[in-house]
Amino acid sequence: NGEPCNLFEVFPFIAEKQGWDLKEAFALAARYTKRVTFSHYDWEVSRNAINKNRRIGVSMSGIQDWLLNDLGHRVVIGFKDVEDPATGEKIKKAIYDPKGIKVVDQLYQAVVEADRKYSQELHCNPSIKHTTVKPSGTVAKLAGVSEGMHFHYSGYLIQRIRFQESDPLLPALRACGYHTEPDIYTDHTIVVDFPIKAANADSKNFASAGTVSIAEQFATQAFLQTYWSDNAVSCTVTFQDDESKQIAPLLHQYRHIIKSTSLLPYYGGSLKQAPKQPISKDIYLERKKQITGDVEAFFEAENDDIKGLE
Repeated sequence: NGEPCNLFEVFPFIAEKQGWDLKEAFALAARYTKRVTFSHYDWEVSRNAINKNRRIGVSMSGIQDWLLNDLGHRVVIGFKDVEDPATGEKIKKAIYDPKGIKVVDQLYQAVVEADRKYSQELHCNPSIKHTTVKPSGTVAKLAGVSEGMHFHYSGYLIQRIRFQESDPLLPALRACGYHTEPDIYTDHTIVVDFPIKAANADSKNFASAGTVSIAEQFATQAFLQTYWSDNAVSCTVTFQDDESKQIAPLLHQYRHIIKSTSLLPYYGGSLKQAPKQPISKDIYLERKKQITGDVEAFFEAENDDIKGLE
């Protein structure tokens, strides 16, 4: 009670591309979040809880992009039939890639060790919890990676973003070839289509929310809760109509491992002006060709003209 969120997000897929040593990146994240615990909090309940627990939440995002890129396949490499010790029923236990287990556990240990050393320097309690997985919706979009632990909605898709019709960015988007149209649900709102290609979209081992099984999604959450996160793993499992009967058994199977799971039917492209609409590679390439300008350059030039008139 009284503890605020104290989160830091690392994108290992992007960090490796930029030449970062991942252990160093996650250690820095631990140090930063630790310093945040020394911020001033007006409420005494919060001050007391933070001073005692020093809880931090170092998160990673773009996990599917990173693991597929590094391992060459997804972290769940199969299932085996075992007996549930509590019920005696047959269940399918996930088999995880050993390299995936090792690399994720090493990063967890790097966070814990960084916290231990920094706590000594700061003369404070070590943190009682260190790691988490955020939902990472908006931030992951900016980084261009999959969101948190989730699989991309599709290898190729239209990402729709809604703008107030007076937004000064809209003229630049239209001038550069992005498709815009009035929102059919909300007045004075414009919907803009952004064609998106997922990292590793053409890999034979790529999976999306529309193709990966509900069992693998649960198993992936359990993997991260076991080897990475000592706080919660945020997860929204998407499921097909014919998978709905598996929900209760899977929740029961993982009841002692995962902390919470949200569930969402997979709608694909069936909803009008949906935030995400799966498309083919050919449609993606066609939409990309229509984008002929640099939005940032156009926007800056337009604003410079306005400043000149002032």
